[in-house]
Amino acid sequence: MLCAVLCMPGITASSPQESVTRCLVIGFDRFVTMPSTGHASANNTETMAALLEDFLPGEKQITIHVDGPGTISGLEELIRETFEGAREEDTALVYLSTHGVNALGAPGGTALLISDGEQEERLTPKRLREILDRIPGKKILMADACRSGALIGRGTKYGKDFFDDERYRALVSAGAEEDSWFWSAEEDEYTGTGYFTGALDNALRASDPEQIDPDGNGTVSLKELTDRLREIHGASTVYSRPEEDDEPLFILPEDRKAGAKLRGLQFDPVERDGESLTLKFRFRAEEQVRLTYQLVPSRNGKWDFEHAVKMPDRERTGLIRGLVSPGEKERTIRLSKESLGEDGKALLQIISLQGEEQRPAAEAGQVIEIVPAGQEISAEE
Repeated sequence: MLCAVLCMPGITASSPQESVTRCLVIGFDRFVTMPSTGHASANNTETMAALLEDFLPGEKQITIHVDGPGTISGLEELIRETFEGAREEDTALVYLSTHGVNALGAPGGTALLISDGEQEERLTPKRLREILDRIPGKKILMADACRSGALIGRGTKYGKDFFDDERYRALVSAGAEEDSWFWSAEEDEYTGTGYFTGALDNALRASDPEQIDPDGNGTVSLKELTDRLREIHGASTVYSRPEEDDEPLFILPEDRKAGAKLRGLQFDPVERDGESLTLKFRFRAEEQVRLTYQLVPSRNGKWDFEHAVKMPDRERTGLIRGLVSPGEKERTIRLSKESLGEDGKALLQIISLQGEEQRPAAEAGQVIEIVPAGQEISAEE
């Protein structure tokens, strides 16, 4: 079990008039009935805690919890302890990274697995709402999990929004009938992350201001964040509630810690030329970086990562192909219809290799899909 509290330096205990955002960031990697997610959820919690520290306005208290509790009662106790002292003027933020599973007969048809590797229980959307309702004030719920759209009735014709209340805002990584993917490196069990959480990090840290804050007010609303995520995250469909929420969620500091990430990445609409498809995109490399492009075909409605094709960037530095020099870049990817797989659909991912270990990091993804003749070819976010 890992617990940590991160606080802004120089801030003392709040006065009665100050509002506080208390955050509980939970990741589950070890399960009883489902495969381990390696260290992806643990890494998700670290990524998310750093984002909250850097981009949440005002005073905040951030608690990280990894691989447990294994029971719903244990989760209730953890939430009670974390948000003890919360008031109506405060905000509670809960982030969950775990498996989402089909739960026939359960409200919403989906449950989130609560597990410590030895004990495991299924948390339904209804039960989660009951637990969070006990916290005073506003609530923000974020989930990186398969089928997480079931929490808010998105991605299905028969869904119910279990958080349909003005006190709640929510951001989820996938529709109610959709997988939410993560990646890990076989040679290093501690390397990996959820594609959604990685995209969230990229959206806030590496987007140009006009891409993440189009109205230029220095803050990022839930709507602005959702729109940007749909532009750069293709592995699953991001949903939020309320869908048109313009209330500030994050601030946008002038000095953002983007690291080696590609900046200002932007995709153009897909073009069709006879039997081939063309996707153009551009980005800015602030430092030398090695890039590769991964094309993941869709088979039977799922991404077939096992048969993905990798292509290094066309640029060459010395004898190394794919080693990109700093500067503004524009790229064109041409594909045949056959390369999209049986479903006529593929996911193009931009992957950078960073550090001395050349560890991969997903920069962005875009869906390329064949549509019937007479209709426009589309790139879905």
